[in-house]
Amino acid sequence: MKNISPILSKAIIHLLKPIVRIMLRYDITHGEFVALAKRAYIETAATHYQIEGRKQTYSRIAVITGLNRKEVVRLSQLDDDVPPVGKQALNRAARVISGWTRDPDFLNEQQQAKDLVLRGSDDSFEALAGRYSGDITGRAILDELLRVGAVTKIDKQTVRLNNEAYIPQDNDVSKIEVGARCISDLSKTVAHNLEAPVSEAYFQRQVSYRDMPSHIVKEFHAFSKQRCVDLVRECDQWLAQRKQFMQVDDDEQTHRVGLGIYFFENKTDEE
Repeated sequence: MKNISPILSKAIIHLLKPIVRIMLRYDITHGEFVALAKRAYIETAATHYQIEGRKQTYSRIAVITGLNRKEVVRLSQLDDDVPPVGKQALNRAARVISGWTRDPDFLNEQQQAKDLVLRGSDDSFEALAGRYSGDITGRAILDELLRVGAVTKIDKQTVRLNNEAYIPQDNDVSKIEVGARCISDLSKTVAHNLEAPVSEAYFQRQVSYRDMPSHIVKEFHAFSKQRCVDLVRECDQWLAQRKQFMQVDDDEQTHRVGLGIYFFENKTDEE
């Protein structure tokens, strides 16, 4: 494809600007970013650019990435200082909220999440956490949901759900983890669609209008939020039902699957 490099370079700068904005907010310098980028190059080359039937080597990674072999070896042997994004308790907290909003045992007559006693019954918070949080204790899940404002204690023995999604309020670490997972998922969809034939492309659409006045933007924000909440809830219920009754063959590959939706707003001269 002729003249793709200038187009790709411009696209990468466009992609990096909001990421750089985040890094500058947390004092991540250019040098630190370069070191992180080198590791990303090495890990991606090792995972996605192997020669079929042959073990990936440091020398081949060096050739693909343009890094010298010594640096590839050094960076490949570094240990992560923190667990991978998305592997922490926030995933379990999100599952508990999801179960609270769709499991009939925890819904009221209006099919809304009902207030739950902490323990002592089949429809208690302890029972909910036991069903959806895996090996994370109910107390740890409750503390996390209270911390981010997802639930409120009505009294000493009863809790109420405030939000139908796990949305960190004031904790930057949790916000970064959730945001990074969303950005990563969208980027992987873009990468897949560049490589796959049209018939196998993942769904990727966007609607946008220029020069819209602020009052309409505000109205659209409210309108789109409710429509998106309804769609996410419907998708969640569909997947939950299939997962409950699914059967997986021993030789069948399993996947992480989902749907992401985001709202955006920029001043016209900042596009």
